[in-house]
Amino acid sequence: MSPKEIVSSYKEFEDLLIKATNTANEGITISSMDQIDRPLVFVNEGFERLTGYSKDDVIGKNCRFLQGEETDQTTVDILRRAIKKGEQATVELLNYKKDGTAFWNRLSITPLKDKNGVTTHYVGVQSDITELRETQKNLKSANKELALFQDKINFELEEARRVQNFILPSILPSTNKLSFASVFEPMDQIGGDFYDILEIEKGIFGVLIADVTGHGIQAALLTFMTSFAFKNIALQTSSTAKVVTETNEKLYNKMPRGSFITMFYAVYDSNTQLLKYTQAGHPEGYVIRANTREVIPLTSLSPLVGAFSKETVSYSESIVKLETGDKVLLYTDAILEVWDSEDVMMKREEFTTFLIKNSKLPIDELLKDIKLFCLKFSGQSSFNDDFTMVGFEVLS
Repeated sequence: MSPKEIVSSYKEFEDLLIKATNTANEGITISSMDQIDRPLVFVNEGFERLTGYSKDDVIGKNCRFLQGEETDQTTVDILRRAIKKGEQATVELLNYKKDGTAFWNRLSITPLKDKNGVTTHYVGVQSDITELRETQKNLKSANKELALFQDKINFELEEARRVQNFILPSILPSTNKLSFASVFEPMDQIGGDFYDILEIEKGIFGVLIADVTGHGIQAALLTFMTSFAFKNIALQTSSTAKVVTETNEKLYNKMPRGSFITMFYAVYDSNTQLLKYTQAGHPEGYVIRANTREVIPLTSLSPLVGAFSKETVSYSESIVKLETGDKVLLYTDAILEVWDSEDVMMKREEFTTFLIKNSKLPIDELLKDIKLFCLKFSGQSSFNDDFTMVGFEVLS
């Protein structure tokens, strides 16, 4: 190739390179490091579009003209140190267009060195990230508001936990004829399980276990409302059907749409050893009879509470005679809705077999062992729902 052809080829390549550079959206500049004040010797069309400055405006000038009153000099110092050491650097700084409009510039500078390793030029690539910075600012503000909202929710959840704990019996009754026990393991969120034990008359005790739909603050408030309505009625009668019926009437049309309660309410007369009970949409209870190694289901198959008007539902009451040594177990659905590591749910027969095997344990030990049995079955250290049990043992 002749010298003339080489020059022509180089000129074509240079024109192609400049054409390619001008198609870039980013601003591209080249500054000379071997001239006084390190002036710009090249800017592409992307730089002109980005800043509003033309080539004639800026060639031969140091690019500090993009800086302004609010440009962070600490960031500028990072660039100066990189240039002094001949290193690459990327920063984000506030620059100004020709018309005075501020914009956030992500500037990346890269040294060009000769064969001796001396930096002769710096290439700068500039991108307008104003929209991105505004998005980040808004996101930061939103995260701050979200954190404040989360703090508020956590406070309200803690207050809801206090409400939930308030309605649970602080001390269980104790007589020479009966021994009561309970286990209450709430999940991390506020749930709707609760129970109550009250003495209606001397030797006559009402035992309630209930589950309000949902979790969180609404569930806690519904448990409080349900407990209040129940207790006012239960202290006036020993009829379980009447208590559940009137509780339903108190709650119907006062609960959020779609909400309901399951209940199992039993009244035991230690003088006659008769147990009356109403099962309202709740899992069946059990009488565990150690003497004959039996587990007797307690069912009355009544509807949910709070979901239907008194004209459309009725609640039945069943009676069973207990014996000395019998244990009564009431629980919420988490007991039987336990899944193992292979997603197989515990069978009712497995649960009742466990109860028979451990039927001679005192009621408090039995409840603790039921909890351990369910955790072992699931292979977990905690439950995915509120885990609640209440029971009593007939001592004489």
